[in-house]
Amino acid sequence: MPPIVRLAGYNVDAELLSETLDILRELDQLSKSMGVNPSASDLRAAVERLGDELRARIDFEAFTPETISAAYARISRDPSHVTELRRSARFSVARARKSNENIIFGLGHASVAEHATFNFDVSHLSRLATEELQYHRLQSFTEKSQRYITFGEEYIVPPELVGTDVESKFRDVVRKLFATYTTILETLTESSLPDDPGALSKAELRDLENRAKEDARYLLPLACSTQMGMTLNARNLEHLLWELSDHPLTEVRELGQAIHAAVGKMAPSLVKYTSRREYPRANRLALRAQFAGKPAPESALSFRNAPRAELLDFDRDAEHRVLEAFSFSSNGTMTKADEAKLWRLIFTNLGPHDPVYREFEVARATLALEMSATCYAQFKRHRLMTQLVQSYAPQFAAIVPPAIEDIGQADVFRAAVRDAAEAAQEIAKSSPGLEAYVLTNAHVKRVMVSLNARELYHLCRLRCDAHAQWEIQLLAGKMLELLQSKWPNLLALACGKDKYDEVAAQFFV
Repeated sequence: MPPIVRLAGYNVDAELLSETLDILRELDQLSKSMGVNPSASDLRAAVERLGDELRARIDFEAFTPETISAAYARISRDPSHVTELRRSARFSVARARKSNENIIFGLGHASVAEHATFNFDVSHLSRLATEELQYHRLQSFTEKSQRYITFGEEYIVPPELVGTDVESKFRDVVRKLFATYTTILETLTESSLPDDPGALSKAELRDLENRAKEDARYLLPLACSTQMGMTLNARNLEHLLWELSDHPLTEVRELGQAIHAAVGKMAPSLVKYTSRREYPRANRLALRAQFAGKPAPESALSFRNAPRAELLDFDRDAEHRVLEAFSFSSNGTMTKADEAKLWRLIFTNLGPHDPVYREFEVARATLALEMSATCYAQFKRHRLMTQLVQSYAPQFAAIVPPAIEDIGQADVFRAAVRDAAEAAQEIAKSSPGLEAYVLTNAHVKRVMVSLNARELYHLCRLRCDAHAQWEIQLLAGKMLELLQSKWPNLLALACGKDKYDEVAAQFFV
């Protein structure tokens, strides 16, 4: 079964919705006033009257976000009040669509399409395909969490494998992964319970269960099925469909087709170009061939208990550049002012939930990171930083949660992960490109990230906090440690929200 996508909602003119609600209220009042058994002639007359009123007041075609885009597009050239422009577009949908076509695709003012927003239900999608979908920056996602929900044997068989000689091998390994996941989840839960579980509150018991799920999920395969809600505007929708249209995985291409079908004829004047030519994917394949060296010798899968971070490059004069940026935005010039005093002024009254100034964005650094797939599922949500990813390598490395070592299940865990890696190598021989489906959340993802100091503050506020998942806490902490020694003033208050008051108090001593 291909991915399932349903259009869940879209923005519609508020006056149109208000008028529709008024008519529905009138219908409700009418039904109450006519009593329990109205005569057929009275009922027919009432329905005809409301029908006439409905047709006179409402254009059914106006239930589209296209009218808002068209109205806002006219603001720049029409002196009429914006509310009147919007009302005019509502009563001439054909004209609004023609206007959108001319302005967005004729004149190239694509930002007009951003005024139309869509919500989608997305389900029956693998976690591997989810990585491809959520790699795109300007969408919003809320996904079924493997940290809070216990997963059954729900997974996606890549369409390319159906009916092949390796399909049964794929299914066998995935089922074993789910079975081992269940066993380790039960063991983790039992081992964390006190002698008298009845003494725990519901909240405490739920917290223990969630911590068990948090670590057991490392065994779930990337073929694991998930669902999510997705929100994006029409401009980004078109770009997303463009990106998915030539993806090498059938599941991802089918996802794009399902999204396009869900929109249907809802906004033809906003979403038009949904496929692309050879650029840029063909170029990437050619580049990959140029960069390819000798195949790496086969090695045994290595296991770790923590992610890794390496600082590749950073702005050595970052702190001076940030102060220069403040000088510029203050309409001043750099002087021989006391820099320590300047930093105290910059951070005065900053709270744990406040973003730091935009001037922090002039300081940049680049790091190479290695984290598990489950950690990457969280890290990729920080989409405004630049993230470049490598494909999964079955025999590279995997992360073993320390809690699984503590309960004596590490050997069982490693055996399951090795089986998955071996199956992936076998699949790669006959169906290259599909091997990642059978890998686990424990397998390591390599990411090169370029970010600025403001983004690092945001990352640390969320991910160095005690409530964050343990691996991403470690990863964010390593990133901060590498850069804090280079930018001690700039990153003086970078920390998790839970430690902020303590760190701030020490800084302002």
